[in-house]
Amino acid sequence: MMVNLFNYLLISNVFTGGFILFKAGFEFYLGYIFMLAFLFFYFIRYGQPYFSRVFVYSLVLILAVSAVNVWLGNNSWMLLIKQLLGFLLNGLVYYLLIKINKEDLDKLFRIYLKMAVIVAAIGIFQEVSYLLGFTYGYDYSYLVQKMQLTQRIWGMFPVASIFPEPAHFGAAMIPAVFVSLLALIGKENGFISKKAAVLVLVSVLLSFSLISYIGIALTLILLILNLARPKVAAICLITLLVIMYLPYHYIHNIKIRVDDTAAVIAHKIPMEDANVSTFALCSNAVVAYRSLLHNPVFGSGLGSHKISYDSYGTGVINPYHILLNREDAGSLFLRLVSETGLLGIAAFFYFLFRFYVSRKKNGHYWIISNAILCLVALNLIRMGNYFYSGFIFFIWLYYFAHQAKAKQVK
Repeated sequence: MMVNLFNYLLISNVFTGGFILFKAGFEFYLGYIFMLAFLFFYFIRYGQPYFSRVFVYSLVLILAVSAVNVWLGNNSWMLLIKQLLGFLLNGLVYYLLIKINKEDLDKLFRIYLKMAVIVAAIGIFQEVSYLLGFTYGYDYSYLVQKMQLTQRIWGMFPVASIFPEPAHFGAAMIPAVFVSLLALIGKENGFISKKAAVLVLVSVLLSFSLISYIGIALTLILLILNLARPKVAAICLITLLVIMYLPYHYIHNIKIRVDDTAAVIAHKIPMEDANVSTFALCSNAVVAYRSLLHNPVFGSGLGSHKISYDSYGTGVINPYHILLNREDAGSLFLRLVSETGLLGIAAFFYFLFRFYVSRKKNGHYWIISNAILCLVALNLIRMGNYFYSGFIFFIWLYYFAHQAKAKQVK
């Protein structure tokens, strides 16, 4: 009974990133209460916890490298400890959660999908409320911290559901999008009903978010590669072309972001003349690149991007007069480049390659693996926070899906 309760509470952290209880030098999320309560429950019921040695050894290595960077002045103990505690808490909690569920990945992934369907339904209700003029039905800023009431598109409200912004909503929903598309175009529908799949897809499409559409495109590419059936491949390819064409040509916010980013990369316009999203991405890319040049192998240390932003961001003209993604780089890839260097980037991509599960003779574990790979890809592009939207939970699921596949083969 209690285990099942904590299953739902801890997996709900994927969707509760907008609920911040207070700030005290850091943001204390609602999910922290669930995680601390779970650890207390675990100690009382099971005694001393056990942990993955590889994970611990990895953290020790990161701590050692980061400590050297603190000594060199590239990092600070406060920033390092903050991130280290985050990895310890999230890593331990979600590892133990999977273990006490006897590595029943299907059960945990289905709980995520159930919650995703509910969050999608809230998103549809949000859109309908806006069209009907019911303010409290679409403006959740009285509950969700940092909620952005973004510009209307085609007279409609960009769905964010219970997230601060549509991009966060789209990223957290992408594993459910993968399963939903599979349910609609494939025969391997063991996770979600077709009605629920339609609900999920419609809600994500209504986010009108570039990252959401990139996520859908990634899911279609992975489905083409894994299913390898001519009819399915044709459907996915046509849908992929539509997803790439229509948003770019008919959603102004997406077109301007794509055009500005391409223009900055091609040196056709200066970074400061681009829109705020492009400026945030490109300015942090400059910081990450300069940080990499100064510390190419190990980076500047865990949590150091904030210091790198202040040190290597000089000379970048900021027309917006606000510090954009100063702490997390706004992209997991850029943050890893800045904080962990070439070694960290190589290790992360090795992990993704080493533990990836393809469809061939791997039962249903390929579905979980590929769904999570889509989420990781979006985090590499857009989300720089190591722990937001249950990221560590999904990383453990990705790892254990491979382990389960290996046992199944034996």
